Order: sequence, then C-alpha cells, then structure tokens
Amino acid sequence: MGGRVSRGTVTMRFGAVLALSGIVAGPATGAPSDVGDGGVPAFYAWPGALPGEAGVVLTEAPLPDAFSVPAAGKAVRILYTARDGVDDKGVVPVSAAVFLPRGAPPAGGWPVMAWAHGTTGIADICAPSARPRGERDSRYITSWLEAGFAVVASDYQGLGTPGIHPYSNYRASSYSVLDSARAVIGDARYGAANAVVLAGQSQGAGVVVAAAGYAPTYAPELKLRGVVATGAPNLSREAIESGLASSATDVMVTGAYAMIGYELTRTHAELDADTVFTEAGLEIEAMVGSACLPDLMKAAAARELDPPKAFRPGMLKRLWDTDVDLRSFPTLDLAAPVFFGIGATDTAALPMTTLTLVNDLCSRGNVVEAHIYKDKDHSGVVNAAAPDAIRFAKAVLEGRPISATCRP
Repeated sequence: MGGRVSRGTVTMRFGAVLALSGIVAGPATGAPSDVGDGGVPAFYAWPGALPGEAGVVLTEAPLPDAFSVPAAGKAVRILYTARDGVDDKGVVPVSAAVFLPRGAPPAGGWPVMAWAHGTTGIADICAPSARPRGERDSRYITSWLEAGFAVVASDYQGLGTPGIHPYSNYRASSYSVLDSARAVIGDARYGAANAVVLAGQSQGAGVVVAAAGYAPTYAPELKLRGVVATGAPNLSREAIESGLASSATDVMVTGAYAMIGYELTRTHAELDADTVFTEAGLEIEAMVGSACLPDLMKAAAARELDPPKAFRPGMLKRLWDTDVDLRSFPTLDLAAPVFFGIGATDTAALPMTTLTLVNDLCSRGNVVEAHIYKDKDHSGVVNAAAPDAIRFAKAVLEGRPISATCRP
C-alpha cells in the first residue's frame, strides 16, 4: 500500500537517464534500415488501402502463446488506424495487442484499460506486441484482466509498423493510445464498453497525461473516466534542466540520446546525423535501427562513450531542447481524474519532479490521487501500485469517491 503524497518523504536525486526508461529487455535482432524497420512478421505491414477514419481495426491475428499474459481469455494482435501525430493529418496503421478477460463480457461490455508502455527503442523489433511480454508488465496487465477490464496495448506509431517511430512526440503516442481505445470499442468482436481508463508507465505515464489533455478535442466521443500514471516523468524544462546538467557525463545518456538523435535527424530537416554525432557516436547511431534501448546503453558503456565523445559540441543540448518541446503537455487542465503511483527510490522518474507535476495539476483544479510507495524503484512501483490503481479505476467508473490528494 502506498503512503499519501508528501514532499517531505522523498529526496530529489539526479543522475538518471532523464526518465527515459521503462525498458523492456531482451535480445535484439533484425535488419536495420533508415526508419528502423525489419525483423517483424509480415502482419505489421498493411498491404491495402487505409480508410480515412482513425480508430478502425484493419485486421487481427492470434497472439503467440509466449507473447500473451496469464488470465487472458483471448489475446490477439491488431492493426488499426491512428491519426499521424507527426504531421497531424491523415492516418497510419499502428499495431497493438488486445487482451480480454475469460468468460462472457458483462452487460454493456468490458470497461477498457488502454495501456501505454515505457521506452523500448526505435527499431520495429522493440514493439511490445512483437516479443514476449516482460514479467512486470505481464503481471500488471493480468491484474487488470482479473479485475474485469479489456486491455488494449498500443505499440505506438511506427514501432512495429513501417515508418519512423516518433519516440519524442507525445502527440503521436497520445493519438495512438486514444485511437486504440476507439478501435476496440468500435469492433463488436471485443465486447468492449465505451468506458475508458488510460494507464501508462514511465514514457507511457507521460503519454497518458498528454492523451488526457488531447482527448476532449481529439476524441470527444470517448468516455474517458480516469488516468493512471506510474513512474511518471516530468519532462518540463523547469523540472529537469538541472538534472540534464548533472547527468550529461553518464555514458548511459549516450544510448538514450542516440535513439533521440536517430529519430530527430529523420523528422527535422535542420538536423542531420553527421552534424549531431561524432564519428564514435555514429557507431551507436547506426545500431538504433536494429537494437533496443538496453543494448544501445550497453554498447555505449562498453565503449566508455560519454556524451562529449558521442555528440558534437552543443548538440546534446539541442536534441534535449527539441525533445522537451515535443513532449510538452497540450494542457494541464484535464477532464478526468488522475492517479499517480510514485516509487520513493525511483532514480529514473525522480520523485520530486513527479511531485512537482502533481502539484501543478492540483493548483489548476484537477482531481488527483497520488501515492508514494516506500522502497519501490522505477520498475517496482508498477505492480506495487496496481491494487490502488484498480480501486481508483473502479471508483471513477462507478462514480464513487476516490481518495483524492486534491480536488477543486
């Protein structure tokens, strides 16, 4: 059980990889390309024309047993349409896993938990639906299934499917998550109700807070009842600028920012790899299309490649500036209540920066429930918070009071 939120119970500590983790470990294989595509089944490349509407299931296929989770009565991969969050126009195919509880859906359908995963990588092989689900996330998704929720877990735009994965772009990931909920609700095969909770970890926690801001105008028909964020990064300039300064000598930053540089040099015409990376840095950048984040970090560490050796003068800061702009929240005035699970020993999403986000949301009149979990780190907080998060979700779905840290 988590303790109630208090600024005095945690200590601000910098030196992490800027809250980029939430990492899915595992072997990295597959062929590189200029957009990180390759090494995934043909399922991920939609061959036909796309409908003009976002949130439409294009196709489904059974999920391999090794990629499923306990308690799933049905587990499938889907391709669905989502709005292109890079250009903010048109639709692209996006992949997801769908997990349904055992048994028949209740009257009105299963409530939906739309899951937003943490950082995996840029390469298509890093798409969560294309590999075995990690033990942590498998346990977490199973808890929601056992509580009676259908779970749709988007891979996000360009991760698994063709095209660059716009890792830094909260708008793109928000559209992917919201459209995944639209897709399963709109398809009778899944028995899903229009009653939605967004839940995310690490990168995904930031995504679901952003998605809650986009939802009223982008997906007004979705009945978004609540948001659950664990290991939530606060990537505002004010919250982490000093963190960037103190962690810029860490070789682990090189692996993470190689991924960001790979993305941004392909989505921003004013940036190119030769001006961003040194010759040594280009060795790591060349791996991004075929390796997931843990392996990029290991490669940087093995080479003792700290940022000054990997990036040309001033370029790490320029990448960071662009990344922070793309991860800005569209608004902090949210229509749905938000639950935060904070690990007291989290060194990736630093507790005091998350508490700053909580306070910012509270000061704007949002309904927030926040818990701090003693002795839990960035990964451990996920399942530690699950019982409280599910209680919160059921309460907001049923219109019952929550244990609010703040409310208007």
